[in-house]
Amino acid sequence: MCPKLIILVEDDVNLRQSIALILQRAGYLVTATDCVYEAMDLLRSETYHLVISDINIPETKKVLIPKIIGTYPNLSLVILTDQSIPAPEKEGRFLRIHYLVKPLAPERLIDRVGMILGKISDSHLNGSSLPDNHNSNLQQGINRT
Repeated sequence: MCPKLIILVEDDVNLRQSIALILQRAGYLVTATDCVYEAMDLLRSETYHLVISDINIPETKKVLIPKIIGTYPNLSLVILTDQSIPAPEKEGRFLRIHYLVKPLAPERLIDRVGMILGKISDSHLNGSSLPDNHNSNLQQGINRT
């Protein structure tokens, strides 16, 4: 089976590298950028399965989300946020939009991505149900693997 392709849009270089490494170790192919417009160019050049983007990058709300909803009907989107998610947004107006609250536990990230892409991770099989804002951080997850 072909690895799933993911675009990661995150402007914090350390967080971007950590998330990319965790996803790569889980078997995904990740293209990481800090630029929404570069992500949109990538979408035009390849068939990606998932986009993960920080909501605090201004162009995410204004450009990326509307573009994905309007142009890529089979593409799911994970929004990274450092704020609590209001109930109406958490329920999602669009079933293809998912939210994760930072700081991310590596297991939670892998479980959510696996659920979206139809791949069940080992931590999911073991019954892991860590909250989105679990206290472990991404760097600890990198050191454990």
